[in-house]
Amino acid sequence: MYLDYLWKTLTQSGNNRGRFKPLGLPLLLAIVTLSTLSCTTSPQSSQSPPSPQSPQSPVVNPNSPPIQDDRGRGTGDEIPIASSVLPQTNAQGDYTGKSNHINWRVVDPDPNGLNCRMGDRTIDQVWTPSSGALNIGSWPVTGTLPPDSTFQAALSPGGFVLTFDANNQPWMFVQSSNGPEQTNNCFIRANTNYIEPITTTR
Repeated sequence: MYLDYLWKTLTQSGNNRGRFKPLGLPLLLAIVTLSTLSCTTSPQSSQSPPSPQSPQSPVVNPNSPPIQDDRGRGTGDEIPIASSVLPQTNAQGDYTGKSNHINWRVVDPDPNGLNCRMGDRTIDQVWTPSSGALNIGSWPVTGTLPPDSTFQAALSPGGFVLTFDANNQPWMFVQSSNGPEQTNNCFIRANTNYIEPITTTR
């Protein structure tokens, strides 16, 4: 609308006074006016304020089952805990699955005690993925855990207490025990015939 008015005014002025050519100065003024209007009247690009970032959720592996970790609880009595929070067992009584339950008791009735085995490698070498097949059952006996003694199982680098041998049988690495021999740093079979989980409360 403003440009039409400007064009009309300039054209009349040029015709009346004879000083303006119809396509000369009016066209130049129209271009200058358009440029000025586009700079002053173009709407500013609206930018919505940045939305506040939601706090990051912890990274959780969806395939990891919930883990019962009973370290550091309670007062001093040892109580067998319910099977719902224990490592699962198969038909042969072997403990299976992923668990970081570290407190256990020997239930093997053999008066000579439960054999604890270790090879000629360190536990770090045993737990290295490149260590190959583990024939723990054929390793020499380095100590025994007497019936009703308790022990703490060591956690593997993956955070679990079970180590499976070449025959897919589960074993636990004894970190410490309270038997007379205080046997440790060796493997015992993880089977209900030999051990049971307990919870220690302090």
